[in-house]
Amino acid sequence: MLLQLICNWPPPRCPSERDPVLRFRLLTLFFTFLFCIPIVSALPDATVRGRVVDASGAVVARASISIFGTAGRPVASTATNGQGKFSVEHLPPGRYEVVAAQPGFETASLAVDATTGEAAEVVMTLRVGLVSSSVTVTASRGLPEDALSVPQGVSQLSPEQGATRPAMILPQVFREEPGVHVQQTTAHQGAVLIRGLTGQQVLHLIDGVRFNNSTFRPGPNQYLSSVDPGFAERVEIYRGPAATQYGSDSLGGTINLLPPRPLAVAGRAQLHGEVSSLFRSADLAGGSSARISYGTEKVHVLGGGAYRRGQDVRAGQGGDSHAAVTRFLGLPSSVLGNRLQDTAFTQWAAYLRFFGSLSNHQTLSMTYHRGEQLGGRRYDQLNGGNGNLINSFDPQVLDFFYARYEKQSIGWLDSLSGTFSYNRQRDDRRAQGGSGNPLATITSENNVTSVFGYQGQGTTHFGSHHVLLFGGEVYDEYIGSTARTLNPATGATSTVRARFPDGSRYTSYGVFAQHSSEWLAARLHTQSGVRASGIRFRTFAAKNPMAGGIATVPDFSTTLRDVTFQSGISYRVLPPMTLFVSFSRGFRAPNATDYSSVGLTSNGFEVSPDQAVKASGLIGTTADSTAISSGRAASQLNPETLWDVEGGARLHAGRVSASFNLFQYNLRDFISKRTLILPAGAVGQSIGGAAIVTQLATGAVITAQDPRPVITRANAGRVRIRGWEAEARVKLTASMLLHANASYLRGVDRETGGPPDIEGGLPPLQGFAALRWQPSGRAYWVETYATWADQQVRLSSIELADQRIGATRSRASIAAYFNNGAVARRLVQGGILLPTGETLAQVQDRVLGAGVTSAPMFRKSAGFATLNFRGGYRAGEHSEFVWVLENVLDRNYRTHGSGVDSAGRNLQLTYIWRF
Repeated sequence: MLLQLICNWPPPRCPSERDPVLRFRLLTLFFTFLFCIPIVSALPDATVRGRVVDASGAVVARASISIFGTAGRPVASTATNGQGKFSVEHLPPGRYEVVAAQPGFETASLAVDATTGEAAEVVMTLRVGLVSSSVTVTASRGLPEDALSVPQGVSQLSPEQGATRPAMILPQVFREEPGVHVQQTTAHQGAVLIRGLTGQQVLHLIDGVRFNNSTFRPGPNQYLSSVDPGFAERVEIYRGPAATQYGSDSLGGTINLLPPRPLAVAGRAQLHGEVSSLFRSADLAGGSSARISYGTEKVHVLGGGAYRRGQDVRAGQGGDSHAAVTRFLGLPSSVLGNRLQDTAFTQWAAYLRFFGSLSNHQTLSMTYHRGEQLGGRRYDQLNGGNGNLINSFDPQVLDFFYARYEKQSIGWLDSLSGTFSYNRQRDDRRAQGGSGNPLATITSENNVTSVFGYQGQGTTHFGSHHVLLFGGEVYDEYIGSTARTLNPATGATSTVRARFPDGSRYTSYGVFAQHSSEWLAARLHTQSGVRASGIRFRTFAAKNPMAGGIATVPDFSTTLRDVTFQSGISYRVLPPMTLFVSFSRGFRAPNATDYSSVGLTSNGFEVSPDQAVKASGLIGTTADSTAISSGRAASQLNPETLWDVEGGARLHAGRVSASFNLFQYNLRDFISKRTLILPAGAVGQSIGGAAIVTQLATGAVITAQDPRPVITRANAGRVRIRGWEAEARVKLTASMLLHANASYLRGVDRETGGPPDIEGGLPPLQGFAALRWQPSGRAYWVETYATWADQQVRLSSIELADQRIGATRSRASIAAYFNNGAVARRLVQGGILLPTGETLAQVQDRVLGAGVTSAPMFRKSAGFATLNFRGGYRAGEHSEFVWVLENVLDRNYRTHGSGVDSAGRNLQLTYIWRF
């Protein structure tokens, strides 16, 4: 499969047939250059030695010790002797992660600096229930670093934690992390908000390689759900901008998915693996996964796969708080049943990893992941909100491949690496608007984005306390997008302008340097960096359909450049306590979605800025029907910029681990959706391929696709977000562990003083608390935990209009659903609502109130708290059972911004067999 993938680059949709030859030549020259650089090390080989103890200080014999280099590269392995000691010699000078593991204990890891060639000595403590990993590889682009010294908020998710959390898709695993909010538009989709930002404003990485592409939608989106949870064995969440390290998009934060690490084998070859099965009661879901790994001292191969099938979800109390029948007709959702119809889906994935040690100083690795989601539908556009009959995301396909070559000890360089990546994401959709009108136009989309990535990176040190990391990267994107419409009444089809301009190109590039240093006997740690970035976006009229002899896409080209920086300092005031402060700047260049997206969204029918300019449009003051003209003409977009100031403290003692962060974001030139205001007389014209059927007195226009005003994107102004995050783990007794976290933020539009128009909305005060009982020396554990959130009363115009949150309805939208969707669902016959015997006018008066034209269904998001239990039992050395009883009280609730209510009472059972 990999060979076929490589031989077929680029995909047939790419515009130039000469590109694969040029790309292959450049790639060959790049890796040949790295391979041919002679290894000339001025330093002797390094030694890492130490001992492993438990929480009482007793030695741990026969604990496995694995040593990993940059980006999780396996270097060496050994085991502790009878005195708990270990020693690994003949390592190339550099920075390493040392991992200690023993059945019955949480895995422990430490970052070790062996750049000087001197012996590094460590003491590692294995604990029960208290996660003791303190290594991050995200802050320094794959270089192992002590997480306690990083001058920004960092969270880490271990394999042990991931296995105990209730989840069908990967984003659900993040729900218990501080500063993180998980939103679900529908059952098969999930988005992770960091400090209130998501979608395009959170950067996603797989092992340091960009997962984001230029067609990522703003606000909550579905793309992370295409990665199998088993493939993301470890996860690091870096809160705050990381633009210096990774470039555009890292405003709210960065999520780095770290795939399963292969065996680090000493001596004879080893074969290991695991098989697991899953059952969930709330969605009658089932699935299984498998992983197998084989390793020698030179070669490591790891592969796995998973399959899951979920049926329609039963939410708390069998209800749906935002159902279309409740929103438009005032009926209980039970008239449609006690499960959320059209939330079933199927997902499968397969992955393969290869590591080869070419010599003691050279390694080559390759990783491939394929994931597919089938049968997924967008519930909030169907029964869960707008009442349409068709809205699917089927299929969603991910092909992600990268190859990395690294060479160590090259003269004055500690390491030099090159990475080539290929990221292909297919996002097919099928939608019908019309508020449930079965004769409304059906649009079918095929969207494929193929990204070729090239990274080069080097590290060096000077003295014993300074490390310099530098490099550059290019991501070259080819966007293929087509759309066809079907008239159900006549069967006529036609080709229309697609969601993105077909054949368009988006290229991003950057060079960076980052310096880390230690002072005052390693108590003071400083980190600073700078990056120069650029993007180029191009569209081509000839590659897209014509409408009435007029090009639907212009010949367009734009180039943007940016310079950003980061600086931070941490100081260990006491051995267990560290204080830190940082100042950084992030940016996000407008992507292909911002520049050119056209189609139905959660806020209405959207047109691109160039179409808004062509129509002589003005930008509205809000994103709903209350908008009036701001007086600003529609125009092309500028980059968003974010200035971040934050500080905090970390405590890491024997029984206590805690952290507290304060931050302030100032976001400028924020890109947001706004109602489009057109000159009078627009009815009968066409925009975005849709006919304008209504024009309000304000100049806002409405198409047949959606009863809300047409929207476009604009640099809407300045936003300030302030907040805090806190987390603590306390070992109360030898067998009791308390874990809790909470986070809060408040955003303000600095021009209006109100809540900012951020898609998905800013989450309220929220938190998590758990108490675990895990008797020492026993094979079982039990935990009770709670998740909670306060109500969110500060809703913006986008949130009030969004069917997932405020769910505004008007007399026109009630009439549209009454005469279409309710008829199709056999709730209305002969102009009468059958369950109540009312006419349309009576329903409108009852739902809205007499004389009221439009009103939100909700003016705030309700708070909630859930009670949950979970536990595990290790049956011998190879088998483990994990059970979760979620939402014991069967509360009906939804997390802020979600388009689907959360699962009701749910029992999840997992069985794992390892060999």
